[in-house]
Amino acid sequence: MAKAIFRGIAAFLILFFGVMMDSSEIKAAQLARHLHKKTLDNGLTLLVKEVPDGKAASVQFWVKAGSVYEEADEAGITHLIEHMIFKGTETQGPGELAEAIEGVGGRINAYTSYENTVYHATLSARHWKLALNVLCDAVLHSTFDPQELEREKLVVLEEIRMRNDRPSSRLFQELMTTAYATHPYRLPIIGTSESVSGFDRQDILDYMAKNYHPENFAIVVVGDVRFVEVVEEVRKLLADLPQSGIGRPDFPSETDPSAPRYFHLAEDVNQTNLALALPITQFNHKDTPILDVIAHILGHGDTSRLFHKLRDEMGLVFRIHGSAFTPHDPGLFEVTATLEAENVKETVAQVLAEFFKLKYLLVSEHELQRAKTNLESEFVFNLERVEGQARVLGTFEFLAGDPREDEYLEQIGAVTREDILRVANTYFLGNHVTVGVLTPQEAEVGLDNDKMTEVIKKAEDMAKEGVPASLVPQSYLADVHRFQLDNGIRILVREDHEVPTVGIQVVFPGGLRGETQETNGAFAFISDLLPKGTEKMNAREIALALGDMAGEISGFNGKNTFGVRADFLAKSYNEGMQLVHDIIRTPSFDSEEAEKIRPELLAHLRQQEDSLPSLAFREYNRILFQGHPYGLNTMGSEEAIGSLSVSDLREIYQRHAVPEKMVVSISGDVDPEAIRKHVEELFWDWDTGTAQAAGEIEEESILPPEPPLNPSLFNLPRDKEQTHIIIGFLGTTLTHEDRYAVEVLETMLAGQSGRLFTELRDKQSLAYSLSAFSLQGVDTGSLGIYIGTSPEKRNDAIQGVWVELEKVRQDLASEEELQRAKNVLIGHYELSLQTHGSQALEMALNEVYGLGQDFGNRYVTEINQVDAERVRQAAQKYILPENYVQVIIGANVDTPKTEETTNEK
Repeated sequence: MAKAIFRGIAAFLILFFGVMMDSSEIKAAQLARHLHKKTLDNGLTLLVKEVPDGKAASVQFWVKAGSVYEEADEAGITHLIEHMIFKGTETQGPGELAEAIEGVGGRINAYTSYENTVYHATLSARHWKLALNVLCDAVLHSTFDPQELEREKLVVLEEIRMRNDRPSSRLFQELMTTAYATHPYRLPIIGTSESVSGFDRQDILDYMAKNYHPENFAIVVVGDVRFVEVVEEVRKLLADLPQSGIGRPDFPSETDPSAPRYFHLAEDVNQTNLALALPITQFNHKDTPILDVIAHILGHGDTSRLFHKLRDEMGLVFRIHGSAFTPHDPGLFEVTATLEAENVKETVAQVLAEFFKLKYLLVSEHELQRAKTNLESEFVFNLERVEGQARVLGTFEFLAGDPREDEYLEQIGAVTREDILRVANTYFLGNHVTVGVLTPQEAEVGLDNDKMTEVIKKAEDMAKEGVPASLVPQSYLADVHRFQLDNGIRILVREDHEVPTVGIQVVFPGGLRGETQETNGAFAFISDLLPKGTEKMNAREIALALGDMAGEISGFNGKNTFGVRADFLAKSYNEGMQLVHDIIRTPSFDSEEAEKIRPELLAHLRQQEDSLPSLAFREYNRILFQGHPYGLNTMGSEEAIGSLSVSDLREIYQRHAVPEKMVVSISGDVDPEAIRKHVEELFWDWDTGTAQAAGEIEEESILPPEPPLNPSLFNLPRDKEQTHIIIGFLGTTLTHEDRYAVEVLETMLAGQSGRLFTELRDKQSLAYSLSAFSLQGVDTGSLGIYIGTSPEKRNDAIQGVWVELEKVRQDLASEEELQRAKNVLIGHYELSLQTHGSQALEMALNEVYGLGQDFGNRYVTEINQVDAERVRQAAQKYILPENYVQVIIGANVDTPKTEETTNEK
């Protein structure tokens, strides 16, 4: 079956050797050494791979005409045309085309798939022109003699009967018909006896006129040939073909199944056959290489999990195989098996259990590497023959738009155990499964649609056997365990033995959101003071202890949280965690250390006054958030920092640092259960009663501010050479569904490749710095634009920003711009999680904010699902031309310091 071309295909970086052509036109078409691509003016694609000193050549004529292109009354016509194409042309009689190739020792054939029809010849390289001429003559000038057509229809009808008698083919077709509810993949490539019987010559000519045109053609030539000569020959034969302007039709998209699907065929057979499928990705999807690796782990060969478990250990099956079918549109992960009918129910449960295990437990590095090696090996051996190379080039060109397969194999090599965990959680869902069985008449299998739910639950239960109860299912970062102590302390541990380091984060709610005007700066003060002394050790002793361990400990605070972070070598974990405990439980709040820190904090405030961008953001937040804590200065206020005593700081700390609000997050070369025991030993005596006695603070519900009723303008002159401008709006929260569209919107505007920089700096030179920013907070958020420019360009820059903001409110973003923004967001998110310390912080914040450890999975999915219309709706909802804050600080700001409301921009 031609669909096998697309199964488990990977890429291989081919090293090309040889001389470069002199023509600049040819160089422009050269994709890699010896690999050339050229598109003729009529849309035809030419791919040539030169193999110097090779003895053989393969010439292939690819046509974007497969069974999916057929109308309801055309079922099987594509395949019938493939049969007829060598039955005679205007100059050659039946059999003469094949004889021309076979007469020089070559082979000629064709095949039809869901997406394409391919006519191909392989022969001695010196006869490549003959092959090209024969194929072009057959495709372009076949006469489709009515008598030959009637004879060939009988051949196809016999093939249909043969396929219907073959149990595996019969079962496969029923599987496709059941798994696909609307997409034409559900229909047989070969058609039906009824449809094929009814075709006449005119039907064929009409179909070819609709689909056989140069935009749908690709000529692929691999062998000891010269690109220049192939171009010349192809032009002579095909350049005069007119374009049709007919594009690829839109096919219906499948919706996710709401329940498992099951069918049972009882026929005159002797052996029971089983087929199972789950919907997965299309060929040109980032998860496809990962699914190909999974296919090797689960279902390829004697070392695969399915073969070893179900055949070798349990004896449930005689044969079992798994593969990833990834065509142009979303495909299927398929498993087929032969077995006894009485084993069907248990086999389905065990197969699904092997799928589901990948959602909970990481595969071993050895198993992963074996799968990659075998996948690469299969691909490389496929390239030993010129026809295999040509088929790969055509496949990648038609399905991915680029014949180069090297990137694909690089993606295979980059697959991680964590990737497999993520992808398994994305696609291996029990209610999406389709199961079918073909048995002898009267055989009992003990399975039906109602029992499928029971089987799926059994499979899930079996998959979880041996999985620690603490293991967080579907976590974005693999191997995350969650524990909760009796006193409320939550512990998150990620086990990762790749690098012998440990990152620790201890997080409490607090930070800016826990401050008032009178205490603004308290958490900045506390975070600096905490690591400067405990009841056992002073600041110097702590510093020396950290130096001996080559470790680091520091306090931190943000808009919603504060705490302590630490990084150690894994061998120093116990000592390091003991020190973290002492800093959290018995901080000294030493007055001498406090008086060293206080002037430093005040100095930072003075530096903020000298930094116009910082000053602009301070005033912007103050005005926008209208009394909400987010409007306070992140660095604090001079009055509060100057007046807060050590006892004040201790009291604020004790009210917020309570066990039931505490999250300890650890990532690195550790054992989760050992970590739980150690943390419990350290913190068991810190109970809720102690915290309440210290004056525990209840988390407040803080109302978000309302958008400004009218534009709110603030100008502050400074004797500087530049002007700094912020224009912003209230935004959304961490948990609101709008956050994803807002982030994509912000990213479209931001950065050196964003709209603002491109339009206003690169094209119009209106500013030296332009960017967008957003905050997703607990109660509210913000979305804004920052401009750094010269005073004389200030008004033009502001006007230019509003022009761009109005565009995103009115116009749909291009798919290219949208995809760039998504790539940036996902890429930055993934890059931010490289260290154990950053992983521990991500885990802790997801816990504190109630986002869950699967947030990363949802984040990537949600970002990818944002479309242009959602971005425009977000722009219209949050970019409000009459409800914004504008801050201007810097040179030639003539208006005195004011804060007023106006309707003017």
